[in-house]
Amino acid sequence: MQVTTKSAVVSNDTNTSATATKEAAFDMTAAASLQAMENKRTQWQNNAFRTSNQQLYSVLADCLSYGAPLDTAAAKLRATELQAFLKERKLIVKRESPLMTRIVKAVFGDVDRRRVSTYSLVLRSAQKEGVLPSALAEWIEQRGGIQEIRLSKSATYISPKSKAEMVQKHISTMSALGSVSSKQLSEMSDSNYVGEECLLIAEQQADGSFAIKSVVRSATALNAALLSMYSENAEAFKLAA
Repeated sequence: MQVTTKSAVVSNDTNTSATATKEAAFDMTAAASLQAMENKRTQWQNNAFRTSNQQLYSVLADCLSYGAPLDTAAAKLRATELQAFLKERKLIVKRESPLMTRIVKAVFGDVDRRRVSTYSLVLRSAQKEGVLPSALAEWIEQRGGIQEIRLSKSATYISPKSKAEMVQKHISTMSALGSVSSKQLSEMSDSNYVGEECLLIAEQQADGSFAIKSVVRSATALNAALLSMYSENAEAFKLAA
C-alpha cells in the first residue's frame, strides 16, 4: 500500500511539471506570435498604409487646387465643365452642393456618400484656413488624419441645444408683445404648463391683428422655432454669448 501511494504522488508531481512546461511553452509561443503580428502591423503602417495615404492626399491636393477661388467668368466656366463631367459619368449630385463636394464626387466617382462628405469637409476646412495644395498632406497629418478633422468642431461651434437655451434665456427677459385671452384658449390651457413656452399658430389679419388658430406644445416644434429665431438673429446672440 505504501508503494502504491508513493507511485501516485510521483505521478501527480510529474503531471504538474509537464503541465507547467506546456503552459510556459504556450506563453512563449503566444508572445512570439503577438510580436510577429506587431512587426507586420509596423511594416504595413510605415509602408503600404503610409504610401496609400500619401497617394490619397495627393489626389485631394489636386481637388483643392481645382476648387481654388476664381473670378466670376472663370468660376462659371468651371461649374459648367464640372456639371458636364458629372453628367457624362452619370454621377448624381445636387447643383447647390458645395463646390468641393461636386469636385470630390467627380473625382472619386460613385463611392460611399459619407466618404464624399468627409473629403469635402476636409478640403473646405483646408481652404478656409488658407492651406496651399502643396502643404495639404502635412496639414492633414498635423491634424491627426482625415477622420480627426471630420470629427473636430470649429472653435465657434455652438450646439443646437445651446442655441435653443440662449433663445429661451433671451425670451425670458423680453417684454410681452401683447396678451390675448378667450373662452376657447382658456379651455386649451393647462396649469401644468404655467411659466413654460408654447407655440401659437396665428393668421395675420388685414387690420394688423393676429387671429390665433391653435396652441402647440410639442417640444420638437418649439425647439425648431427657437432655432429658427436664433438663425434670424445669429450675430446678436453670438455677441450676447
